[in-house]
Amino acid sequence: MRGILDETYLNTLCDHLRSTPPTGGDWVTHARAWAAPPGGGHPGAALRIAASPRVLYEVAGDAGLPLPLGYGPVSRYQAIAQDNALAVTLAVFAVMTGTAPDGQAHTPQGPSIGTVIGGLPRRGNAQAITAKATMRAIETVSRQAMSRLVHDAERARGSAVDLRTVAALAFFVAGSNRPQQLTTNPTGHWPNALAGRPSWTPVDEVSRDFATAMAA
Repeated sequence: MRGILDETYLNTLCDHLRSTPPTGGDWVTHARAWAAPPGGGHPGAALRIAASPRVLYEVAGDAGLPLPLGYGPVSRYQAIAQDNALAVTLAVFAVMTGTAPDGQAHTPQGPSIGTVIGGLPRRGNAQAITAKATMRAIETVSRQAMSRLVHDAERARGSAVDLRTVAALAFFVAGSNRPQQLTTNPTGHWPNALAGRPSWTPVDEVSRDFATAMAA
């Protein structure tokens, strides 16, 4: 995997989420089953949906989210990153929405996904062990990283998240052993991420938020 991926779709998705949350519906129940068990050998985001773009795009349409289509020919890695961002965003919303305040799992300018997962250790030792393992998987670009993220998001009962931070974190190719770099920051968070440098790494910012939440 060489070069920085085109971030046009990521920016389109985040711009949509800046003002419009996913629309609820029957798709939510379907999407809750997308995450494979942690430790599974699934490629990409380690989501069951990763093997079926058709179903992913149908669900995204039901949720009212923009699709990664119409951008011209894309490489395999580009397609994986775009589908990962969309699939993980939908899956996290689906698993959190049942217990989120007022049933709304997405809150623009709400906590980042790092803050949400970083709050789990305060709920008990078992949660702490799982959350730390999830962060290690994210930091090492593990194939199980996004599956673990979705499972931990489900454990964060009563929480909401800014899904733009989820989309940016998920816009990468798991198992590629390549640090994820972005040249834009459409998340609404981490305003200094690009200060004085041409690119930034969402994993680093999520890791800092996780550590800050753990220490609170």
